[in-house]
Amino acid sequence: MARAARTDGRIDAAVGAACVVAALVCMALPISTRDGFAGGLRTTVMAPLVSLQERAELSRRTFLSHDASTRVADSVALRSLRLQGIEQENAKLRALLGLGALLQWGFVPAEALKGRGIGDEQTLTLSAGSRAGVEPMAPVVSDAGVVGVIERADATMSTAILWQHPEFRVSAMSLNGEAYGMVQAHGGTGADRYFLELRGVLLRSQIPSGAVVVTSGLGGVWPRGVPIGTVVSELKTPDQWARSYLIKPAVALSDLGSVLVLLPSRTRAGVDNVWTSAAGAELAARRIVSSIDSIARLTGDSNSVRQRRVIADSASVRAERDTVRKRIP
Repeated sequence: MARAARTDGRIDAAVGAACVVAALVCMALPISTRDGFAGGLRTTVMAPLVSLQERAELSRRTFLSHDASTRVADSVALRSLRLQGIEQENAKLRALLGLGALLQWGFVPAEALKGRGIGDEQTLTLSAGSRAGVEPMAPVVSDAGVVGVIERADATMSTAILWQHPEFRVSAMSLNGEAYGMVQAHGGTGADRYFLELRGVLLRSQIPSGAVVVTSGLGGVWPRGVPIGTVVSELKTPDQWARSYLIKPAVALSDLGSVLVLLPSRTRAGVDNVWTSAAGAELAARRIVSSIDSIARLTGDSNSVRQRRVIADSASVRAERDTVRKRIP
């Protein structure tokens, strides 16, 4: 065993000496010869080691770039979410501007100041007050319809009770004018508190599910024709002389951002066909967009897909201009 160990040691020494001699010889060789010899070693004996080094370098770069790639992906996702929120907010503002164009006069725009109420989801603080003409009992509306009514007005701010408030009342009728009643909060707990209730409808007047309910103009607080909501179903009540209906509100309180406060002069003058015209223009635009999308899918025409929004916007503008023109005596 001792002899084998001495033999192995001699072999290692001989190999080491040979490597040193080979290194000295290579250093003495011309550059062209040295490069050729080195290239031959890299492609033959050293090829596995070179491949292993290449893979290790790729793994190192991938590991180092993972954090940067993750940051870029998170940044893109965050910007997409922000862009989606901005697009939704712009759509709401365009709808409210369209309503203001149809009303033309007699209203005060206001921002809904969220978080000002102490845990009260039935009231809303607005950024417009008595200096802008806001008065108590003034109707608060959005492009979708009824929001609430002003409870009190300070110089620069005002407080409105929303349709969800237990004291909120508005005289209502079906869109065809055949049924009348009084709308108030449905009450209850859970999801029931986000519905309205139409009470006092005569037995002979039946309202089908899906029918639109609007303000009737009775009482002098609300003008006629402001959308309140749609009928969900008839409610079973102990009343033998009248019917009651469950109403899905037209305005989602969670999406409130900007609203309009109607002045008394505008309430007295009325808002005939304002919401009807806005809804008709929007419906026509949606139908045009849907038709163009269907044609584009069938024909594969990419130009139609790019132009559908332009045509829809043109339809909305034309409907709005026609409405304004009809309103001018």
